[in-house]
Amino acid sequence: MIAVQGCYARRKWSMICLLLALAASSGCNDRPELGTVAGSVMLDGKPLKFGKVMFQHVEGGQPATGEIQPDGSFVLSTFRPEDGAIVGAHRIRVVCYTSQDPARRAAEGPAGDALGELLIPESYSSLGASGLSAEVPPEGLSEFKIDLSSKGPKK
Repeated sequence: MIAVQGCYARRKWSMICLLLALAASSGCNDRPELGTVAGSVMLDGKPLKFGKVMFQHVEGGQPATGEIQPDGSFVLSTFRPEDGAIVGAHRIRVVCYTSQDPARRAAEGPAGDALGELLIPESYSSLGASGLSAEVPPEGLSEFKIDLSSKGPKK
């Protein structure tokens, strides 16, 4: 009789643990809606040849980033490569350091933790000071253009 009760208790606890595990994991894939974002970055009317773009949703969450290619183009990634940015309003920052130059990296090797010299006005590297923003719709943005000036953002 005692052995039967012990077996029943083990099954009961196993079932409870299984249900708790299922309940805990059911929300793990609740990611926000994303819209694909591709565009270009121009500095004084010419393509910025390297660097990084970051879109940060105004309500927080995982930012979207994209490497700037030699033609100035970029595609944003949030959770997976080229999956886009969270739908809604974003603040944008752009960085372009000497350490990000592919030609320099090929010649000198990895720069380690050193970013090097910032090659665009510093205000563009700050979400609060860049003056750059975007509204990402569910259908995404396919030709989003970011125009930078060597004089900095317009006030």
